Amino acid sequence: MKENHRHYLFGFIFFVCYLLLQLFLMKDYGFSWDYHYHYYAGRYHLGLPVPKMNDPAPVPFSSPDPRLTTEDPFGPYTQIVPALSSYIFYEKLNILPYDAAYNLPSVVIGSLGIFLIFVIATDVWNKKAGWISAIFLALLPNYFGYLHINMKDIPNAFFFSLSLYLFYKLTQKQTVRRLIWAAISFAVAFNTKINSIFIPVICVVYFLLSHLQKIGEMRGILGIWEKNKKVILYFVLAPLVAFLLWLPFWKNPISKLAEIPRFYSNNTYRMPVLFFGKVYHSGVNIPFGYPFIYIAITTPPVILIGFLIGLMVLVKSVIKGEKRVESLFLIVWFFLPLIRYFSPTAGAIDGVRHFMEVVYPLSCIAGIGVESAISYLSVLGNLKKLGIIGLILICLFVPIIHYHPYETSYFNFLIGGVRGASLQFDIDFWGTPQKEAMEWLNKNAAPNSKVHIVMAQSSAAVYLRSDMLTYANTLPFGQSDYVVLLNRESFFSLYGINSFKDKKIKDNKVVFKKEIDGIPLVWIFKK
Repeated sequence: MKENHRHYLFGFIFFVCYLLLQLFLMKDYGFSWDYHYHYYAGRYHLGLPVPKMNDPAPVPFSSPDPRLTTEDPFGPYTQIVPALSSYIFYEKLNILPYDAAYNLPSVVIGSLGIFLIFVIATDVWNKKAGWISAIFLALLPNYFGYLHINMKDIPNAFFFSLSLYLFYKLTQKQTVRRLIWAAISFAVAFNTKINSIFIPVICVVYFLLSHLQKIGEMRGILGIWEKNKKVILYFVLAPLVAFLLWLPFWKNPISKLAEIPRFYSNNTYRMPVLFFGKVYHSGVNIPFGYPFIYIAITTPPVILIGFLIGLMVLVKSVIKGEKRVESLFLIVWFFLPLIRYFSPTAGAIDGVRHFMEVVYPLSCIAGIGVESAISYLSVLGNLKKLGIIGLILICLFVPIIHYHPYETSYFNFLIGGVRGASLQFDIDFWGTPQKEAMEWLNKNAAPNSKVHIVMAQSSAAVYLRSDMLTYANTLPFGQSDYVVLLNRESFFSLYGINSFKDKKIKDNKVVFKKEIDGIPLVWIFKK
């Protein structure tokens, strides 16, 4: 027992160290494209003032104006928690910059996810797998980067995973306490992001697959109820608690729930998606295999190899009946959330961001794979095993350091790195490199310069010097002194910027660009 306590204590210390690292790095990141939409909605839910439509816009907004979207049916916690953090740590206490204060909850919750996967992998497999899984998630470039800039998908991935794990624990031992915690965790997940509606579906499939034989041995419906009443009650209690948490935030909570299918069907509809050099459209013709390709090309090779080995280990365990339930849990957890993308009419943009919840089982399965591979190498001495672990750590740290703070632009060797991905996939989705572009303008642009920010103008403009902010986006890009362009290839046609960009580059009118391996993330063009 003491050994177990020591194991979890060290895991908790690892989480604390990781959190401290991320708190130190917060200054390197900024706001993402969706910032104002969720910030204003959060202030609205908190009863704090939001700029009115008849007042001058504080920054240039694109359509839809975020002052008009405060009642859109997003998960209320996604909006309230970061807005409250900003209010406390920036407005009231003034101990954090405004972007760091807003991003703080995502950093804390995302870091806590490292401890969560440590606990899960330890529980379903063993202690070594717990350590490796936690390290893999901690150093997964997309997770590392989005942890700082994604107020929606990082918290959702945490609560999504927590909810599934607590349901798994409920099926292992059906107690009232476990039932209550499982229901509450689903309710929090649902009120964080609505795609958590898939959690009960995953739970049903996992439970049926893992307990099918036992259910078949039970005598009729009454027998099934008697042996599984708390699991069955979960599917009643969890939605009920979710609705109770939903109630306080809306004037008409039932109609707001009814609005969800239509809203999410239209929210990303026809948005362009660059996939192997061809533009597809969200909700119209998303290509088959979209999520699996993105996972394959944005996951470090060592994690990818570990995942493939781990998957074989799990399948073998299911067939042999060893750790069958645990293996089915992880397999269903990873694959089932991705099935919806088999439909070409699925809403899908921004790479792995929309299915961030699968990076937890991805890391766990990879951890099991690497742990199993190392255990097979029993002929090697401890020193050689440590050497292998050291090499794995180096392979994980190098891309984090190289891409920092734009880890979300990482691509692996399967696509030729970021160079190979350029023109084949969008290199950046959320506009965070534009913070550096604004800082360059603040230092170098003449007073009252006319700046046009083509994409994500509102989240970028908050960093702009006040004299330039007054005139930001008041002139078309062809007439402005400076034009800031994010390298999101799929959106160039939407803004009619292609020929302008090419001419400026040809005429050597680029005054600033942020690059990784020679591939621009953002440009500034002068008149």
